[in-house]
Formats: sequence, C-alpha cells, structure tokens
Amino acid sequence: MASAASPEVAEAVVRAHREWAFVLAATIRVAGDIDSAEEAVQDAYASALATWDRRGIPANPAAWLTVAARRRALDMRRREATARRALPKLLEPEPEPVDELADLGDDIPDERLRLIFTCCHPALAPEAQVALTLRLVCGLSTAEIARAFLVPEATMAARITRAKRKIRVAGIPYRVPDGDELGADPRLARYPYRAAARADCLIRLGRPAEARVAYDEALILTENEVERDFLIARSRALDGND
Repeated sequence: MASAASPEVAEAVVRAHREWAFVLAATIRVAGDIDSAEEAVQDAYASALATWDRRGIPANPAAWLTVAARRRALDMRRREATARRALPKLLEPEPEPVDELADLGDDIPDERLRLIFTCCHPALAPEAQVALTLRLVCGLSTAEIARAFLVPEATMAARITRAKRKIRVAGIPYRVPDGDELGADPRLARYPYRAAARADCLIRLGRPAEARVAYDEALILTENEVERDFLIARSRALDGND
C-alpha cells in the first residue's frame, strides 16, 4: 500500500485547489469535452500527492497540474481513437488528436474567461448556469452546491449533468464572445453586472478608457450603495492607465 503524502505536500495540493478553474479551463480544449477534462484534472491532483512527495513541490504548482491534466486528457483521447479503429468501420474516422503540449513549455494561456462564458451561455437555464459555474469555475462539490440550493444532491447532480449535455448537444462554443454578441440580449440591458463584467474584461484586454465607460454604465444601473462604492473604486483605480 502506498504511503500517505507528507503534511507539506498535502497542504500544497489543498492550496493548489485554488487553481482548479485555471487547470480545468486549460484542459477542456485538449480533452474535447467537460466531463473528460474534469476526469483528467482530478487525476492530475491525485498524481500530485504521490509525485510531489517523491520529487518535491514544483515552483509553479498550477503549471505542473495543467500539463499533467492535459497530458492525461490527450492520453484518454488517443485510447478512444485506438478503440474506435478496432471497431467495424461504420463511421467516418475522426482525426488523430493533436499533441498541443509539444511546444507548450511553461507558457500556459489563461482560459478561465472561456470557461465562465461557456457556463453562463444564455442557452442554459439560469439555475443551470449558476450550478455549472459553482462546479467548474469555483470547484465546489456537487454536495456543496446542493446544500446552497437547498435541494437533494441527486437533484443537483442531474441538473449539472443536463447542463453539460446541453453544452455538448447544442454545440455551445468554448470561446469568449465578441462585443456585439455580449450586447445582443435585450434582457441584459438593465443588468449592472453585465456592464461591470465587461469593464473587467476590457481591463484585461488593456483598454482602460473603454473599461471606465463600462463602469460608469454599471454605476447608472445599480441601486445598491455597496456596489456603487465598489464600482467607483474600480473606476478610480484606472486613473493614469489611459
């Protein structure tokens, strides 16, 4: 029986769980679907307990976990491709998975915004959007989400499963929509968080002047004083960045 990881390694893996969304978001494109990516990420965290105990805790745990998860996802896809080739030729063969890790090195893009927009796609019901975001972006367990919604765990598990299936069947894209698409739904016109989220995205894109305009729009829409103070602070923090 394998020995348990040292307390230092166990603590490092727990801390690294904060990077769950980063690791998962970077793995989905390699895995091809959310369920396979989740399985690969879970395997990577389990592997970290044993590997870090032998080789030491890496300087960049998130990068280590991401590469491990993506390699695991790629292995899974290759095994599936091999299994398909062993079956009767009833379907057109799918292309061989491309090794996206060959020249990756330590340059791992942050794909979390893609993950957030996928979880919050308007084709999903609002309660499914929230549940999926808590599971995939925040890394909460199904049981934790069920307690927050005051529903049985089995009910929440079914809700999350249906949302993942809808993403796959409806072909919901794993990407960040452009500005025109973000403003297309009239239901969001009076929603202050949409403007605030757009401002945060614009900051990340290096467009502070446009971000300030979006914060001003959110300020006009919100009636909550705490939110107003927060938005004012975020807008003032942009001074000097134009």
